[in-house]
Amino acid sequence: LLARCEADGIRARRIPVDYASHSAHVELIQRELLELLEPVRPRTAQVPFYSSVTGRGVDGSELDAGYWYANLRQTVDFHGATRALLDDGFDVFVESSAHPVLTASVEESVEE
Repeated sequence: LLARCEADGIRARRIPVDYASHSAHVELIQRELLELLEPVRPRTAQVPFYSSVTGRGVDGSELDAGYWYANLRQTVDFHGATRALLDDGFDVFVESSAHPVLTASVEESVEE
């Protein structure tokens, strides 16, 4: 698949994980994730927080272990969150993940 994508000019890379994010595979590690994330204590955000889980702005108080599990397990609405930011007048974006894999998605959403 990677070779075919490269030949077709499609940017693709293998991500070194042992489960498929946003799929039923995450259910295999649900208990472990919820236990590891249990100490997370959400609070209301001081800056606007737009969720790729909901596709809209959230106040931050819902960002508990269950939220972060849902973020990894379910299909996310990254495009919806980006569009909501644009609709609310934001035009500067910070991609804060371990790898800037979503930068292209932000650019595509903005261009659309």
